[in-house]
Amino acid sequence: MSAKHRLTPRDFAAIFCGAMLMGLLWRVRGTNGWGSSWGLLNAGVVFLLFLNTAVGRRTPASLPLIALSGGAFMLTVPAWGTYLDQITGYLSVRVGDDEPVLYEISPASGVIMMLILGFGLASIYGVLLGRAYGEKAWRFRDYALVLLVFIVVDLAAKASISHFLVKAIEPQAVTAFQDGLKAEGLSPDVYAAYMSHFSAVSWAKKLLGGRNYFSSVGTVSLAIAAVAVILTARFAVKDKYAAKTGAFVCGAFAVAITIADLFFYFGNGGYRMAQGFSLPDTFAPWSLWEYFTGFLAGGMITAWLIKTSKETQERETLLSKLPDKAGSVFSFLLCAVVAVGLNVVRPVLVRNEKNIALCVFFSAFTGIGVLAASLLYRKKKGRPINVEDMRALSPALALFFVLYITVVYLFIGRPEITNIRMLHTVLVVVSAVALGIWCVFAIKRSRLDPTAEL
Repeated sequence: MSAKHRLTPRDFAAIFCGAMLMGLLWRVRGTNGWGSSWGLLNAGVVFLLFLNTAVGRRTPASLPLIALSGGAFMLTVPAWGTYLDQITGYLSVRVGDDEPVLYEISPASGVIMMLILGFGLASIYGVLLGRAYGEKAWRFRDYALVLLVFIVVDLAAKASISHFLVKAIEPQAVTAFQDGLKAEGLSPDVYAAYMSHFSAVSWAKKLLGGRNYFSSVGTVSLAIAAVAVILTARFAVKDKYAAKTGAFVCGAFAVAITIADLFFYFGNGGYRMAQGFSLPDTFAPWSLWEYFTGFLAGGMITAWLIKTSKETQERETLLSKLPDKAGSVFSFLLCAVVAVGLNVVRPVLVRNEKNIALCVFFSAFTGIGVLAASLLYRKKKGRPINVEDMRALSPALALFFVLYITVVYLFIGRPEITNIRMLHTVLVVVSAVALGIWCVFAIKRSRLDPTAEL
């Protein structure tokens, strides 16, 4: 498949399903959801399983690569709690349960911060999507180099240029933190305060403006690291498609998270919160922002990969350099633990975190269950799950996770079924039904012709 590929009605259906799936995944990782970084693992794995059915290749991404990509997604989680109202022209900061203190800012700076936030959100994951659906096989050192560059550049930016950029983009963020430092009798030198408590948001939360300043430095640093990761993929790994895909994914999340922030603009009354705008009672700005961030990004990413993905894929080399037994064990652990086990356990644990006995029992039960299922699968198919042809396994696993996630979201722990009137809950249910239908047809298609594109 190439950039000249013309989209078919099936492609448009896949794009819409990709949008709904990422919308669902982004919502359930949000408010009362699976958690920020763990939610990214869930979203990264399940979305890639779906992409295997949507992109239309006879060589889909392998399960070990899906697990690795989902795990890498966890590395780029930012903090955004103080950004969402800035589109109205106010920076709102507080300490604990105190009344918020408002600083007037330019709405443009709020938009810029949201764009930066989205751009740094999925850099490594985006590059690995390009690896999964491109032509070039990566060596172990390629993965290691991308990871090393990300870590080094992120840390270096936090210690240097990000502070100047935050001050240039939103000087009120610096002023707010200075006010917080002064209120505690500390030096108003924000850079010195940051460096003496490097990235320690837990400390910064105790000071007015501290959480926002620390988060802003981290957000800008992730965006800088994203640029470094993309350039590394292009010029060091020499994978043009992975670099282009990484850049597109970063751009897609930047646009999506910013457009979806309009729910906060209207929900909070518009410019300076004084235009009298409002949303219906069934429209929760935060939850709709979560859903539509995923919806817009998921649709754009699915469309890009359908339009541009490469059909030829070389042999996986990350694990092939390891001794056979070590490679097999590592590959199996990636699949059974990272791709399946954690994504089964985490949603239930986070919704029952106060019930320690249940958490321990469910974790042990899931571990035994995944191991038993893997052994039965090998006995029936004659091969382990980590080397299975993903044309048949992808839609089956995607269907399982969509149904499982939806059931946990609606009925377990903090059941969202009680909010069934809310638009975001309706959207999750509709998305789950649509994705279930898509996966069932993909399963039937794979059974009718195991060699066909899904």
